[in-house]
Amino acid sequence: MFDCTTSRHFTEYVNENGVRSYILTTRTAKYQQCFYFVNSGLSEDGRYFWFYCADPPKRGHHLALLDFLTDEIIDYPDTTGSGWLVDTDGTLYWGCADGIKMRRPGERGEAILIAPMPEQAKALGARSIATHLSFTPDKSELVADIQLPGHDGTSGGSILGSFSMSDGSFTEWYRSPVYVPYNHAHCSPIDGDLLLCAHEGSKHPVTMKQQAPDLIDGIYPRLQLITRDGTRRMLPPHANYATHEFFAPDGKSVLYCARADKSDTEIAGQHVVARDRMDGSPAEVVLCLPIEKGTGAWHAHCSDDERYFVVDGSLFTYGKTWWRGIRSNVRFFDTVTKKCADIITENPVVDGYTPDNPCNYHIDPHPRFVCGGKFITHTTTVRGTVDAAITPVEQLKGLTK
Repeated sequence: MFDCTTSRHFTEYVNENGVRSYILTTRTAKYQQCFYFVNSGLSEDGRYFWFYCADPPKRGHHLALLDFLTDEIIDYPDTTGSGWLVDTDGTLYWGCADGIKMRRPGERGEAILIAPMPEQAKALGARSIATHLSFTPDKSELVADIQLPGHDGTSGGSILGSFSMSDGSFTEWYRSPVYVPYNHAHCSPIDGDLLLCAHEGSKHPVTMKQQAPDLIDGIYPRLQLITRDGTRRMLPPHANYATHEFFAPDGKSVLYCARADKSDTEIAGQHVVARDRMDGSPAEVVLCLPIEKGTGAWHAHCSDDERYFVVDGSLFTYGKTWWRGIRSNVRFFDTVTKKCADIITENPVVDGYTPDNPCNYHIDPHPRFVCGGKFITHTTTVRGTVDAAITPVEQLKGLTK
Protein backbone atom coordinates (compact mmCIF):
# COMPACT_ATOMS: atom_id res chain seq x y z
CA MET A 1 0.00 0.00 0.00
CA PHE A 2 1.16 3.53 -0.75
CA ASP A 3 1.36 6.33 1.80
CA CYS A 4 2.01 10.06 1.57
CA THR A 5 5.76 9.48 1.09
CA THR A 6 5.34 7.15 -1.91
CA SER A 7 2.06 8.22 -3.57
CA ARG A 8 2.35 9.97 -6.94
CA HIS A 9 -0.19 12.54 -5.75
CA PHE A 10 2.07 14.09 -3.10
CA THR A 11 5.03 16.46 -3.32
CA GLU A 12 7.62 16.65 -0.56
CA TYR A 13 8.01 19.99 1.22
CA VAL A 14 11.03 20.55 3.47
CA ASN A 15 10.61 23.18 6.18
CA GLU A 16 13.58 25.43 7.00
CA ASN A 17 14.49 23.17 9.97
CA GLY A 18 14.51 20.04 7.80
CA VAL A 19 11.07 18.69 8.77
CA ARG A 20 9.49 16.92 5.82
CA SER A 21 5.80 17.18 5.00
CA TYR A 22 3.97 15.78 2.00
CA ILE A 23 1.50 17.98 0.17
CA LEU A 24 -1.37 16.67 -1.96
CA THR A 25 -0.61 18.39 -5.27
CA THR A 26 -2.91 16.50 -7.65
CA ARG A 27 -5.80 18.93 -8.07
CA THR A 28 -9.41 17.93 -7.66
CA ALA A 29 -10.34 21.48 -6.66
CA LYS A 30 -8.61 24.84 -6.32
CA TYR A 31 -8.61 24.57 -2.52
CA GLN A 32 -7.92 21.19 -0.88
CA GLN A 33 -7.92 20.92 2.89
CA CYS A 34 -7.64 18.44 5.72
CA PHE A 35 -10.50 17.95 8.16
CA TYR A 36 -11.25 20.23 11.09
CA PHE A 37 -9.10 18.92 13.94
CA VAL A 38 -11.85 17.17 15.95
CA ASN A 39 -12.35 14.42 13.33
CA SER A 40 -9.79 12.44 11.34
CA GLY A 41 -10.00 12.33 7.56
CA LEU A 42 -8.11 9.03 7.35
CA SER A 43 -9.19 5.48 8.04
CA GLU A 44 -7.34 3.91 10.94
CA ASP A 45 -5.20 1.71 8.66
CA GLY A 46 -4.21 4.71 6.52
CA ARG A 47 -5.74 3.37 3.32
CA TYR A 48 -8.50 5.94 2.78
CA PHE A 49 -7.86 9.69 2.88
CA TRP A 50 -10.90 11.96 2.63
CA PHE A 51 -10.21 15.66 2.08
CA TYR A 52 -12.21 18.87 1.64
CA CYS A 53 -12.54 20.46 -1.81
CA ALA A 54 -13.62 24.03 -2.59
CA ASP A 55 -13.72 26.12 -5.75
CA PRO A 56 -13.82 29.87 -5.04
CA PRO A 57 -15.95 31.90 -5.33
CA LYS A 58 -18.47 29.09 -4.90
CA ARG A 59 -19.28 28.71 -1.20
CA GLY A 60 -19.07 25.46 0.74
CA HIS A 61 -17.12 22.23 0.40
CA HIS A 62 -17.50 18.75 -0.93
CA LEU A 63 -15.13 15.80 -0.42
CA ALA A 64 -12.82 13.68 -2.51
CA LEU A 65 -11.18 10.38 -1.59
CA LEU A 66 -7.65 9.10 -2.14
CA ASP A 67 -7.32 5.32 -1.90
CA PHE A 68 -3.70 4.63 -0.95
CA LEU A 69 -4.04 0.98 -2.01
CA THR A 70 -4.75 1.83 -5.65
CA ASP A 71 -3.31 5.38 -5.51
CA GLU A 72 -6.45 6.68 -7.22
CA ILE A 73 -8.55 9.74 -6.35
CA ILE A 74 -12.34 9.78 -6.63
CA ASP A 75 -14.22 13.09 -6.54
CA TYR A 76 -17.59 13.05 -4.75
CA PRO A 77 -19.46 16.30 -5.59
CA ASP A 78 -22.58 15.02 -3.80
CA THR A 79 -20.90 15.17 -0.37
CA THR A 80 -21.74 18.85 0.22
CA GLY A 81 -22.95 19.62 3.72
CA SER A 82 -21.19 19.67 7.07
CA GLY A 83 -20.13 17.57 10.04
CA TRP A 84 -18.08 15.07 8.01
CA LEU A 85 -17.01 12.01 10.00
CA VAL A 86 -14.81 9.14 8.82
CA ASP A 87 -15.20 5.78 10.57
CA THR A 88 -12.12 3.69 11.29
CA ASP A 89 -12.81 1.61 8.14
CA GLY A 90 -13.05 4.70 5.91
CA THR A 91 -16.85 4.95 5.69
CA LEU A 92 -17.96 8.58 5.46
CA TYR A 93 -20.92 10.16 7.27
CA TRP A 94 -22.09 13.75 6.91
CA GLY A 95 -25.04 16.04 7.53
CA CYS A 96 -27.16 17.91 5.00
CA ALA A 97 -30.66 19.38 4.68
CA ASP A 98 -32.12 15.88 4.22
CA GLY A 99 -30.47 14.37 7.30
CA ILE A 100 -27.38 12.17 7.68
CA LYS A 101 -25.89 10.45 4.65
CA MET A 102 -23.35 7.66 4.38
CA ARG A 103 -20.91 6.68 1.66
CA ARG A 104 -18.60 3.68 1.72
CA PRO A 105 -15.13 4.32 0.30
CA GLY A 106 -14.80 3.60 -3.40
CA GLU A 107 -18.53 3.31 -4.09
CA ARG A 108 -19.75 5.46 -6.97
CA GLY A 109 -23.53 5.14 -6.69
CA GLU A 110 -25.90 7.34 -4.72
CA ALA A 111 -25.11 8.02 -1.09
CA ILE A 112 -27.37 6.34 1.47
CA LEU A 113 -29.63 8.44 3.73
CA ILE A 114 -29.36 6.69 7.10
CA ALA A 115 -31.29 9.22 9.21
CA PRO A 116 -33.79 11.91 8.19
CA MET A 117 -33.84 15.45 9.52
CA PRO A 118 -35.91 15.32 12.75
CA GLU A 119 -39.39 16.77 12.35
CA GLN A 120 -38.93 19.18 15.26
CA ALA A 121 -35.81 20.60 13.59
CA LYS A 122 -37.36 20.68 10.14
CA ALA A 123 -40.31 22.67 11.48
CA LEU A 124 -37.90 25.29 12.82
CA GLY A 125 -36.10 25.67 9.49
CA ALA A 126 -32.93 23.65 10.16
CA ARG A 127 -30.83 23.34 7.01
CA SER A 128 -28.11 20.95 8.18
CA ILE A 129 -27.62 18.29 10.81
CA ALA A 130 -24.38 19.26 12.51
CA THR A 131 -21.18 21.26 12.67
CA HIS A 132 -19.69 17.92 13.77
CA LEU A 133 -20.81 14.32 13.85
CA SER A 134 -19.28 11.86 16.29
CA PHE A 135 -19.96 8.31 17.40
CA THR A 136 -20.96 7.16 20.84
CA PRO A 137 -18.26 4.79 22.18
CA ASP A 138 -20.20 1.69 21.10
CA LYS A 139 -21.00 3.23 17.69
CA SER A 140 -24.71 2.60 18.17
CA GLU A 141 -25.48 6.30 17.70
CA LEU A 142 -24.23 9.45 16.00
CA VAL A 143 -24.16 12.58 18.16
CA ALA A 144 -25.05 15.85 16.43
CA ASP A 145 -25.67 19.56 17.02
CA ILE A 146 -28.49 20.83 14.80
CA GLN A 147 -28.23 24.59 14.25
CA LEU A 148 -31.51 26.50 14.03
CA PRO A 149 -31.72 29.70 11.98
CA GLY A 150 -32.91 32.94 13.56
CA HIS A 151 -33.91 36.18 11.87
CA ASP A 152 -31.43 38.09 9.69
CA GLY A 153 -28.62 35.61 10.27
CA THR A 154 -28.93 35.38 14.04
CA SER A 155 -28.96 32.05 15.87
CA GLY A 156 -32.25 30.32 16.59
CA GLY A 157 -30.48 28.13 19.13
CA SER A 158 -29.37 24.52 18.77
CA ILE A 159 -30.82 21.05 19.23
CA LEU A 160 -28.30 18.56 20.63
CA GLY A 161 -28.95 14.85 20.50
CA SER A 162 -28.21 11.49 18.92
CA PHE A 163 -29.32 9.42 15.93
CA SER A 164 -29.72 5.66 16.11
CA MET A 165 -27.48 3.82 13.66
CA SER A 166 -30.02 1.01 13.41
CA ASP A 167 -33.17 2.92 12.46
CA GLY A 168 -32.24 6.61 12.13
CA SER A 169 -34.48 7.75 14.98
CA PHE A 170 -33.49 10.90 16.86
CA THR A 171 -33.25 11.41 20.62
CA GLU A 172 -33.16 15.04 21.75
CA TRP A 173 -30.84 15.65 24.71
CA TYR A 174 -30.90 19.43 25.08
CA ARG A 175 -32.14 22.56 23.32
CA SER A 176 -30.38 25.89 23.77
CA PRO A 177 -32.30 29.20 23.81
CA VAL A 178 -32.70 31.51 20.83
CA TYR A 179 -29.50 33.54 20.20
CA VAL A 180 -27.44 30.89 22.02
CA PRO A 181 -25.70 28.61 19.49
CA TYR A 182 -24.13 25.44 20.86
CA ASN A 183 -21.86 23.91 18.24
CA HIS A 184 -18.70 21.83 17.77
CA ALA A 185 -20.47 19.07 19.74
CA HIS A 186 -18.77 15.71 20.08
CA CYS A 187 -19.39 12.69 22.24
CA SER A 188 -17.13 11.52 25.04
CA PRO A 189 -14.92 8.62 23.91
CA ILE A 190 -15.84 6.68 27.09
CA ASP A 191 -19.37 7.84 28.00
CA GLY A 192 -22.18 7.58 25.46
CA ASP A 193 -24.38 9.82 27.60
CA LEU A 194 -22.02 12.81 27.63
CA LEU A 195 -21.11 15.37 24.99
CA LEU A 196 -18.91 18.44 24.92
CA CYS A 197 -19.97 21.52 22.98
CA ALA A 198 -19.11 25.18 22.60
CA HIS A 199 -21.29 28.15 23.49
CA GLU A 200 -20.28 30.01 20.37
CA GLY A 201 -20.29 33.71 19.59
CA SER A 202 -23.17 34.92 17.44
CA LYS A 203 -24.74 37.90 15.71
CA HIS A 204 -26.36 40.27 18.19
CA PRO A 205 -30.12 40.59 17.46
CA VAL A 206 -30.06 44.40 17.84
CA THR A 207 -26.64 45.56 16.62
CA MET A 208 -26.39 42.73 14.05
CA LYS A 209 -22.68 42.53 14.82
CA GLN A 210 -20.83 39.30 15.57
CA GLN A 211 -19.87 39.15 19.23
CA ALA A 212 -18.54 36.78 21.87
CA PRO A 213 -21.07 35.21 24.25
CA ASP A 214 -22.01 37.17 27.36
CA LEU A 215 -20.52 36.01 30.65
CA ILE A 216 -22.76 33.78 32.78
CA ASP A 217 -22.30 34.43 36.50
CA GLY A 218 -18.97 36.02 35.59
CA ILE A 219 -17.80 32.94 33.66
CA TYR A 220 -16.91 32.82 29.97
CA PRO A 221 -19.38 30.11 28.89
CA ARG A 222 -17.53 28.41 26.02
CA LEU A 223 -17.16 24.96 27.61
CA GLN A 224 -20.47 23.14 28.01
CA LEU A 225 -21.03 19.53 29.04
CA ILE A 226 -24.45 18.09 28.15
CA THR A 227 -25.80 14.73 29.31
CA ARG A 228 -28.50 12.61 27.71
CA ASP A 229 -30.99 13.51 30.45
CA GLY A 230 -30.76 17.20 29.54
CA THR A 231 -28.39 18.29 32.30
CA ARG A 232 -26.00 21.07 31.35
CA ARG A 233 -22.76 21.84 33.21
CA MET A 234 -20.41 24.70 32.42
CA LEU A 235 -16.66 24.31 32.93
CA PRO A 236 -14.98 27.53 34.15
CA PRO A 237 -12.03 27.97 31.77
CA HIS A 238 -8.48 28.83 32.75
CA ALA A 239 -8.15 32.63 33.10
CA ASN A 240 -11.79 32.83 31.96
CA TYR A 241 -11.16 32.18 28.30
CA ALA A 242 -11.34 29.06 26.13
CA THR A 243 -11.58 28.07 22.50
CA HIS A 244 -11.27 24.98 20.27
CA GLU A 245 -11.96 22.35 22.88
CA PHE A 246 -11.83 18.56 22.60
CA PHE A 247 -12.01 15.49 24.81
CA ALA A 248 -8.66 13.98 25.76
CA PRO A 249 -8.22 10.55 24.12
CA ASP A 250 -8.89 8.74 27.43
CA GLY A 251 -12.08 10.76 27.96
CA LYS A 252 -11.05 11.82 31.46
CA SER A 253 -10.45 15.49 30.74
CA VAL A 254 -11.20 18.32 28.33
CA LEU A 255 -8.34 20.07 26.53
CA TYR A 256 -8.62 23.51 24.97
CA CYS A 257 -6.73 26.63 23.94
CA ALA A 258 -6.72 29.47 26.47
CA ARG A 259 -4.66 32.31 27.93
CA ALA A 260 -2.39 32.13 30.96
CA ASP A 261 -3.71 34.10 33.94
CA LYS A 262 -1.89 36.83 35.86
CA SER A 263 -0.71 34.42 38.56
CA ASP A 264 1.45 32.68 35.95
CA THR A 265 3.91 35.56 36.05
CA GLU A 266 6.33 34.16 33.49
CA ILE A 267 3.67 33.50 30.87
CA ALA A 268 0.84 35.86 31.91
CA GLY A 269 -1.35 36.71 28.96
CA GLN A 270 0.30 34.17 26.65
CA HIS A 271 -1.78 31.67 24.73
CA VAL A 272 -1.66 28.17 26.20
CA VAL A 273 -3.24 24.74 26.02
CA ALA A 274 -5.14 23.96 29.21
CA ARG A 275 -6.73 20.87 30.74
CA ASP A 276 -9.91 20.52 32.82
CA ARG A 277 -10.27 17.15 34.54
CA MET A 278 -14.06 17.61 34.94
CA ASP A 279 -13.80 16.83 38.67
CA GLY A 280 -14.15 20.36 40.01
CA SER A 281 -10.41 20.96 40.36
CA PRO A 282 -8.91 24.10 38.76
CA ALA A 283 -7.86 23.91 35.14
CA GLU A 284 -4.13 23.50 34.56
CA VAL A 285 -1.73 24.71 31.87
CA VAL A 286 -0.33 21.91 29.70
CA LEU A 287 1.95 23.95 27.46
CA CYS A 288 2.76 27.50 26.39
CA LEU A 289 4.13 28.34 22.94
CA PRO A 290 4.11 32.13 22.65
CA ILE A 291 4.05 34.11 19.41
CA GLU A 292 4.91 37.80 19.68
CA LYS A 293 1.73 39.79 18.91
CA GLY A 294 0.13 36.60 17.57
CA THR A 295 -1.90 33.69 18.90
CA GLY A 296 0.44 30.99 20.16
CA ALA A 297 -2.20 28.31 20.69
CA TRP A 298 -5.03 28.55 18.19
CA HIS A 299 -6.01 24.90 17.71
CA ALA A 300 -4.34 21.90 19.36
CA HIS A 301 -4.49 18.12 19.31
CA CYS A 302 -2.57 15.41 21.16
CA SER A 303 -1.27 11.87 20.81
CA ASP A 304 -3.20 9.06 22.48
CA ASP A 305 -0.89 9.12 25.52
CA GLU A 306 -1.08 12.95 25.70
CA ARG A 307 2.70 13.25 25.61
CA TYR A 308 2.89 14.94 22.22
CA PHE A 309 0.87 17.94 21.07
CA VAL A 310 0.53 19.60 17.70
CA VAL A 311 -0.49 23.26 17.81
CA ASP A 312 -1.17 25.90 15.19
CA GLY A 313 -0.96 29.64 15.77
CA SER A 314 -1.61 32.91 13.98
CA LEU A 315 1.23 35.28 13.08
CA PHE A 316 0.75 39.04 13.40
CA THR A 317 -0.19 40.20 9.89
CA TYR A 318 -1.30 43.57 8.53
CA GLY A 319 -1.63 44.97 12.04
CA LYS A 320 -3.95 42.21 13.28
CA THR A 321 -3.68 39.19 15.58
CA TRP A 322 -6.35 37.24 13.70
CA TRP A 323 -8.46 37.35 10.58
CA ARG A 324 -9.56 34.65 8.17
CA GLY A 325 -6.58 33.91 5.94
CA ILE A 326 -3.90 35.32 8.29
CA ARG A 327 -0.35 33.92 8.28
CA SER A 328 0.06 30.93 10.57
CA ASN A 329 2.44 28.25 11.80
CA VAL A 330 2.24 24.64 12.98
CA ARG A 331 4.42 23.29 15.81
CA PHE A 332 5.05 19.98 17.58
CA PHE A 333 5.64 19.84 21.34
CA ASP A 334 6.91 17.10 23.66
CA THR A 335 5.46 17.63 27.15
CA VAL A 336 8.17 15.45 28.74
CA THR A 337 11.26 17.13 27.29
CA LYS A 338 9.50 20.52 26.90
CA LYS A 339 11.04 20.82 23.43
CA CYS A 340 9.31 22.17 20.35
CA ALA A 341 9.87 21.73 16.61
CA ASP A 342 8.29 23.64 13.75
CA ILE A 343 6.34 21.61 11.23
CA ILE A 344 5.52 24.69 9.17
CA THR A 345 7.34 27.85 10.20
CA GLU A 346 5.07 30.09 8.15
CA ASN A 347 1.93 29.56 6.12
CA PRO A 348 1.80 32.73 4.00
CA VAL A 349 -1.24 34.75 2.97
CA VAL A 350 -2.62 33.60 -0.39
CA ASP A 351 -4.92 35.05 -3.06
CA GLY A 352 -4.55 38.61 -1.83
CA TYR A 353 -6.56 38.19 1.36
CA THR A 354 -6.45 41.06 3.87
CA PRO A 355 -8.32 41.93 7.08
CA ASP A 356 -10.75 43.95 4.93
CA ASN A 357 -10.99 41.22 2.30
CA PRO A 358 -10.73 37.98 4.30
CA CYS A 359 -11.01 34.44 3.01
CA ASN A 360 -14.54 33.02 2.84
CA TYR A 361 -13.21 29.57 3.67
CA HIS A 362 -11.99 28.16 6.98
CA ILE A 363 -8.36 27.60 5.90
CA ASP A 364 -6.68 27.46 9.33
CA PRO A 365 -4.16 24.57 9.60
CA HIS A 366 -6.29 22.53 12.08
CA PRO A 367 -3.53 19.96 12.75
CA ARG A 368 -4.32 16.58 14.30
CA PHE A 369 -2.74 13.18 14.89
CA VAL A 370 -4.08 10.33 12.73
CA CYS A 371 -3.45 6.62 12.16
CA GLY A 372 -2.58 5.92 15.78
CA GLY A 373 -0.21 8.89 15.97
CA LYS A 374 1.91 7.89 12.97
CA PHE A 375 1.05 11.03 10.99
CA ILE A 376 -0.23 14.58 11.46
CA THR A 377 -2.67 16.08 8.96
CA HIS A 378 -2.94 19.82 8.44
CA THR A 379 -3.87 22.46 5.87
CA THR A 380 -1.02 24.56 4.48
CA THR A 381 -0.42 27.48 2.11
CA VAL A 382 3.35 27.12 1.66
CA ARG A 383 2.96 26.50 -2.08
CA GLY A 384 0.88 29.65 -2.59
CA THR A 385 -2.46 27.89 -2.60
CA VAL A 386 -4.60 26.03 -0.06
CA ASP A 387 -3.40 22.43 0.23
CA ALA A 388 -3.88 19.30 2.32
CA ALA A 389 -0.67 18.04 3.91
CA ILE A 390 0.51 15.01 5.89
CA THR A 391 3.60 14.98 8.11
CA PRO A 392 5.25 11.79 9.45
CA VAL A 393 5.61 12.03 13.23
CA GLU A 394 8.74 9.95 13.92
CA GLN A 395 11.06 12.71 12.65
CA LEU A 396 9.42 15.16 15.09
CA LYS A 397 10.00 12.87 18.04
CA GLY A 398 13.66 12.75 17.09
CA LEU A 399 13.92 16.54 16.99
CA THR A 400 12.29 16.99 20.41
CA LYS A 401 13.80 14.10 22.38
